[in-house]
Amino acid sequence: MPWVAALTIYTLLMRAEEYVLGPDSQRQPGVPQGTVTKYEWKSKIYPGTVRDYWVYVPAQYKPDKPACTMVFQDGSTFVNETGAFKTTIVFDNLIQKGDMPVTIGVFINPGVVPGAGANTQSRFNRSAEYDAVGPRFPTFLIDEILPEVC
Repeated sequence: MPWVAALTIYTLLMRAEEYVLGPDSQRQPGVPQGTVTKYEWKSKIYPGTVRDYWVYVPAQYKPDKPACTMVFQDGSTFVNETGAFKTTIVFDNLIQKGDMPVTIGVFINPGVVPGAGANTQSRFNRSAEYDAVGPRFPTFLIDEILPEVC
């Protein structure tokens, strides 16, 4: 009875409620805003790839004090202040309230191998980076990206 499964899924989708963002997902008066800086990286671990990454530094960060670090894959999705996640706004609010330690955010997009010419499509390296089993992606983070951020 495949129609039963389809009907069940349809019913669940029809009942789904839209998620309403809470106050920590919205700018609050008096909360200092961190800064976000965009960079481009050409990897040696993934030869031929180019990627964008962003670094969020909270306003409360002091270079002489250690800070936590949080890394986001598919970074452009999470660093977008007007997108669904509003991560940097949430960080600002939680850090200001003391509900989260001072945390630097590193938002990394997967690599892209640019097309060879004007009429060739780029090759997206996402599955090779995120789905592969082994030390390559952690090595990329530890040996390439994080030293740049620090």
